[in-house]
Amino acid sequence: MDIIKMILGSPVGSLGFVVGIMLGAGWLIYFVTKKVTEIQKEHEHMQGNAGKLENTIDRRFGMVETHIDEMRKDLSYLKGSIELIRSGANQPTKSRSPISLTEVGIKIAEELKVEELVAQNWDKIAANMDANVKDKNAYDIQTYCMETAAVDPESFFDDATIHKLKAYAFKNGNSLFYYSGVFGVVIRDKYLQQKGIDVSEVDVNDPAKH
Repeated sequence: MDIIKMILGSPVGSLGFVVGIMLGAGWLIYFVTKKVTEIQKEHEHMQGNAGKLENTIDRRFGMVETHIDEMRKDLSYLKGSIELIRSGANQPTKSRSPISLTEVGIKIAEELKVEELVAQNWDKIAANMDANVKDKNAYDIQTYCMETAAVDPESFFDDATIHKLKAYAFKNGNSLFYYSGVFGVVIRDKYLQQKGIDVSEVDVNDPAKH
């Protein structure tokens, strides 16, 4: 203690001590700052990697969900088609491609005023079509129209229209699926016409004919 007091008491000693303290404090600040910066960078790097991993997982889950949804729609459409055939009911559409309305289908279209209902919902229908089949060929467009009208009509029509269709189907003792082909054909024709595509292009792109 006496030696320290002597050093602090001397001008040279006190100056050297203060300089030493300042140098030591400066080095300590530099060391701490450097370590904090390194830790921050490492943390940011880890966050970046975690973010990339999370985005990759989300993207892959999204792809899986899309495939599952498509499979669900395909199975629902297939099930509805089989049940319709088993029912023995007069078909509203002709199965040969391009799909067209039978006399029964024409009568249904007139009673339900299908063209008017499609026109009333056209903004929603066109937006959905553009988002899903804008760059597709005529055959793919036809397939999308028929399947969506059958298993996911809410993508095309508002609640009021869906309610009207259900009421009409219940009144006539048929499933909603039974009438979907009529809407699918009308929507297909209107969309192809607006895109300047002839309905005969459906056959040209039908994979079953190549």
